[in-house]
Amino acid sequence: MKLRIVQLTLISILASACITGLSAQSTDSVSIVRKFDELVLKWDLLAVELGKYEGLDKYCTDKPYQDNVIKTLEEIHHYDTLLYQTLAKKARYDKSSELKKTLKQIEEFETEFKGPSFLKKLHDECVGRREIEKDYKETRNDIGMNSYDGQVLVLEADLNKYIQHITKLMDHIEEHIHHLHLE
Repeated sequence: MKLRIVQLTLISILASACITGLSAQSTDSVSIVRKFDELVLKWDLLAVELGKYEGLDKYCTDKPYQDNVIKTLEEIHHYDTLLYQTLAKKARYDKSSELKKTLKQIEEFETEFKGPSFLKKLHDECVGRREIEKDYKETRNDIGMNSYDGQVLVLEADLNKYIQHITKLMDHIEEHIHHLHLE
């Protein structure tokens, strides 16, 4: 009889631990998804600003703003890595195409738009901005692509294309996450 009570107690403890573990894992997934949602919103606001010449100028000349952009990118990559790990675990049991698409898009985001490659892109754009500003007196009255305004437009278009690709990829990842009901 005592053995049976001990067995039932152990089973009860194990079941409680499993439920707590599942609950913690579920809570972790929810907090990861919520944080990723917050970061997507934060990125969207930064992307609008960074996609304009004035935003690039601010990034290149304002250290606190630059630090904020870098911190946001680091957080995004941290949380999409956590998200990837969570989804990879889920993929062992779930073979849905939605899950596969999401994992593929996170992989693309992590390989093509890693923090260092994006920071290099921004650095290159800052170098381009400095060149444009340095030549301002000579180019301000020019016409066409060699004019100050033309060079600004080219720089903006190049950076905007890159930023929009990142934003689109993040939006796709966010959309897939919500379809997978991780929260």
